[in-house]
Amino acid sequence: MELQDKVVLITGSSTGIGKETAIALAKEGARVVITYHNTKKEGEAVLKECEKYGNCVLFYLDVTKSESIEDVVAKVIDRFGRIDILINNAGCFVYKLLEKQTREEIERQLQVNLVGTIMMTSACLPHLKKQSDAVIINVASVLSKQSIVQGTVYCASKFGLRGFTQALALELPKNVRTYCVNPGLTATKMTGFQGISAGQVADVIVATVQEVLGKKSGDDVDVRDFVARGEK
Repeated sequence: MELQDKVVLITGSSTGIGKETAIALAKEGARVVITYHNTKKEGEAVLKECEKYGNCVLFYLDVTKSESIEDVVAKVIDRFGRIDILINNAGCFVYKLLEKQTREEIERQLQVNLVGTIMMTSACLPHLKKQSDAVIINVASVLSKQSIVQGTVYCASKFGLRGFTQALALELPKNVRTYCVNPGLTATKMTGFQGISAGQVADVIVATVQEVLGKKSGDDVDVRDFVARGEK
């Protein structure tokens, strides 16, 4: 897919992987919709960087609230008239044994990582289907394929995200494709800044959007495979 002037909506794009992906896509000429939840100042910094390359915008978004999702989608359509690419990147991780997690912590992970992605996709899908070519990227994790101690709920949400991506691919028309991008340990706030750079993950996400990795709709894109080979 050619990215020039494409409208890209990215959830959770004020920091980390989402931030680097927003900047990388802006550099490719895309019109990027940046979203923030916790800190508007961080979102504004990303917007300032993206605006160096083109027409971008910043909106508040809480993927756990239907009204917030609907509001952002309406604003994007009002501003740009369409959505070509959706990148579901927002996520959270509570690193604790299951018996130590509160109900709120359990529900938050499931709502942000899985339910929020499903609802965001549902809200954007009518607009994506109107385009001649559209792409949905779901950012999951290597923990969507393997499990770790103290990651019960997070793993459950990411395993579910892979299943959602695979099932969604069966429902989509040919002009809309979906992929599940699985980063490993990545240097963001969530990991205490351990692992590969968020920029390396962003490069793989961009290549996935461009559909140059030889994947078909519904497939996994394991970041470590492409980073290890030095591909983008």
